[in-house]
Amino acid sequence: MKKIKFLILFCAATATFADEVVYTKTGKKVVLKENFTWQYSPEPKPDPSKKLNSARLILKGTDQTNLLKSKSGLYSVFYNPTLWTNITESHEFAEFHFVNQARTGNAMVIYEGLEIPIDSFPELVLLNVIKTDPEARIVNIEDCSVNGVVGKIVTYTAQIKGLRFIFYSFLASGNFGSVQFSTFTLESQFEKEKANFEKVISGFVLN
Repeated sequence: MKKIKFLILFCAATATFADEVVYTKTGKKVVLKENFTWQYSPEPKPDPSKKLNSARLILKGTDQTNLLKSKSGLYSVFYNPTLWTNITESHEFAEFHFVNQARTGNAMVIYEGLEIPIDSFPELVLLNVIKTDPEARIVNIEDCSVNGVVGKIVTYTAQIKGLRFIFYSFLASGNFGSVQFSTFTLESQFEKEKANFEKVISGFVLN
């Protein structure tokens, strides 16, 4: 009997000096206060530095010796001329257009002066592609940093004129605006070209 009373007394004392934490079925944390009120526990704010540390780092190589500067002056692209050729003719929406030496892969840099929320950026890109192929879909999204510019590598697939393409794109946005550095090739060629695609993307730098 004494043991039971001691247990009750101990529980009452604990309840007096500490709030109780429980979880809902959906996993939300709830704090039960000693004054018989309750509140949801505040969600921890994401730490941007931790996100940067967990992102994959992509850096420019020493062989990327040719330089193109954007008209805005905000960014530049370094590239290896033995691997990629810069197409100088004007493009409807891309500021820079590259073709690899085997002519099996393309790379385009699209710049906009407006900042786009980076978490929404991949879906916005896909919405434009869906206009051509309603079955287009995102295959993978990876956090990354290209020469210190935080963004995402987005891989998506789409069918254009009966051919299945894989797009491998670096998306970044900030007070400089937004950049979409997209590389693409036929689905059957993608694994062969992927390393070279990442190589050309690694030449992107903010000025």
